[in-house]
This record gives sequence, C-alpha cells and structure tokens, in this order.
Amino acid sequence: MISLASLPEKLHEQVLRAMWPGEEPVLVARPVPTIVNRVSKPYIFFLVFAIFFVSLFVFCSGFAALPFLALFIALPVGGIWRTYWQMQRTVYIITERRALVVRAAGRKAWQTLSWPLTAGLVKERVLRADGSGDLILGYESSRDAEGGTTSVPQGFFNLPELRRVEQILMDIAPVPRG
Repeated sequence: MISLASLPEKLHEQVLRAMWPGEEPVLVARPVPTIVNRVSKPYIFFLVFAIFFVSLFVFCSGFAALPFLALFIALPVGGIWRTYWQMQRTVYIITERRALVVRAAGRKAWQTLSWPLTAGLVKERVLRADGSGDLILGYESSRDAEGGTTSVPQGFFNLPELRRVEQILMDIAPVPRG
C-alpha cells in the first residue's frame, strides 16, 4: 500500500479534510486505473456497437455524415476516459474508526464516502486471478429512466492486494457480541 504523504497534493488535502480530528490512517490505498472495469464496461459495449454502426453507415451512405456520426464514438470514449480519470483521483483509507473513499467528482468537486467499521462491513468481494479485486461496502439507490430504483455498489474498486485489505478491515472491526 502507499503512504499518505505520497499522494498528489490536491488529493492529500482532500484526505486530510475528510478525516476527523485525531483520526490516523491504518491503510492508504489507490485503485489500479484500468480501462476495462466494472464501471466502464457499458461504455465499452456501446463503443463497439457505435464503431460497427458508424462503419456500416459510412460504407452505405458515403463520408458526408461522418462528422455527425463521430459523436456516436466520442460519447462512449468520453465515458471511458472519465472513469479512468476518476480512478486516478481516488484514494481508499482505513482508519481505526471507519473506511473512507475520497474521489474527484468533477474538476473542483470532491466526494467522500464513509462507513463505520462494524462486523459484516464487507457486503461482497470480487477477487481476480492477479489478487486484485473489489470490496463492496454498501449500496446506493438511484432512480432509473422508468422511475424505478437500482442499487449502485459503493466501496473499494480495483484494489491491489484485495485479501490484505480485507484482512485489515476484519482485524480492526469490532467483533459482534451475542
């Protein structure tokens, strides 16, 4: 894992703002930025479809509509780039009291997610063959286009050394009494 001091300046400032007075980090980690991940898969699917559609349309109608159709390719590429950009500006922190995610939500906006350390904090684990993976710590409800709600997973994504981070969480979290 990494040290708090090794973070880029703006990210370091945001982490210090997110932590409570007297709170010390037990673990500081960053996601491994990847192009293909849980968030970018829909964009990649749409990009493949868009490239096929644009190629077919240009082949059938000529190059006159190419600038307009380039928008079909630019939108998913922009979504993939934004996901990658946000991963580069994300940090995961475990303190003796809680688990935190600090990430960029825009050029100057930052988002902090926090979960108190309790037994059963990890809701779901996705372990990959290389030892990296995702720890789902909670779900956020969001409205879809039809007015229904969907659950969006929240937590630590694309973590290197997933087992080590999960073990640290289990060691610190209080044991349930019963």
